[in-house]
Amino acid sequence: MSSMSDVASMSSMSSKPSPANNDATDSNATNAGVQVDLGPDDLKNAQIQTVHVDIQETISTLRVPGVVNVDEYKEVHVTPLVSGVIKQVPVVLGDHVRRDQAMAVIFSSDLAEAETEYLAMMAALEADHKKLLRTQNLVKLGAASQQEEEEVTADHLAHEAHVRAALEKLHLLGASDRQISALKEAEQIDANFSVPAPINGIVLTRTANLGLVTNIAQELFTVADLSTVWVMASINEKDFSTIRVGTTAEVTAPAYPGRVWKGCVVYIQPQVDPSTRTAQARIEVANPDESLRLAMYMDVTFMSAGGKGLTVPESAVQAIGEKRYVFLPVTDSEGSFAFRQVKLGPASNGFYPVLDGLKLNDEVVKEGSFILKAEAIRQHPEL
Repeated sequence: MSSMSDVASMSSMSSKPSPANNDATDSNATNAGVQVDLGPDDLKNAQIQTVHVDIQETISTLRVPGVVNVDEYKEVHVTPLVSGVIKQVPVVLGDHVRRDQAMAVIFSSDLAEAETEYLAMMAALEADHKKLLRTQNLVKLGAASQQEEEEVTADHLAHEAHVRAALEKLHLLGASDRQISALKEAEQIDANFSVPAPINGIVLTRTANLGLVTNIAQELFTVADLSTVWVMASINEKDFSTIRVGTTAEVTAPAYPGRVWKGCVVYIQPQVDPSTRTAQARIEVANPDESLRLAMYMDVTFMSAGGKGLTVPESAVQAIGEKRYVFLPVTDSEGSFAFRQVKLGPASNGFYPVLDGLKLNDEVVKEGSFILKAEAIRQHPEL
């Protein structure tokens, strides 16, 4: 609790401010002697409650702008495995697709040629297999030599290798096992290649159109899973020491008042933009309803432990202009309150960290400070 000597000292300071002090000290000296007086009825109606300045764990906060980006680990650029002519495109921009869902159908001569080659190799292998069985029977009867059997066996093994190669080529071209097993003869060759969706996601870009002649280097679609997005926050060079991988963050959007998304920093760019002197911090944010749209502007608030220090409740602080003040009961003078300017850090969890203007165990008004502010302005118009 402030003593009467403190008040007298503050009054003395207000009458003779020292020019050697800094601006904040001068302001304190100017206002330290200002006193607000309430009559008994006004004091009762104000319902004043006080609290002592205490030491507790503080949390530092930093607010910066951010932009929603796609999670690049969940974005896939879809290119065909074969060249050909596009016959069907059953999806459009913005469609949600499931993995392996057909996004386009391509008529491909490459696929037809690979299927024909596979059928030819299978036919040759079947003929070699029959020849091997006959040769083995002749060897048993003594009508063929061991050397002839070895030669036929070698041919059979070579044709097996050719079949495996032809089968692998079909797989590389994207032919499914079902499509391959359906190949029995040349009349059943299916030259239509289905371009499958690589992941569950939304179609962000589409260049595929009917009749387009495409090749394996051409991107037809971009598919992204937006259930998780990256919020890229711009960190000023002076704040680098306060943000690190693992720092928690709260993300808000002007488009959704009241909603808060929580995340943490998973990556910080090692380079600084030379024009803005900022680096990008990446925050992973869950987005199950896809309400966060790509390129949206966001507000990002980082929170980290700031250590222990003096704190004062937010409700005890009143602002006049750009300055902030607290009220301290005057000792042995009921209804009188000293008016003091303070320097504070960013508020967190209902408290301000005290940088200057208060000391441990100072008694400040917690409830009713707004009424005291109004009375201070009324009683001292020069404020």
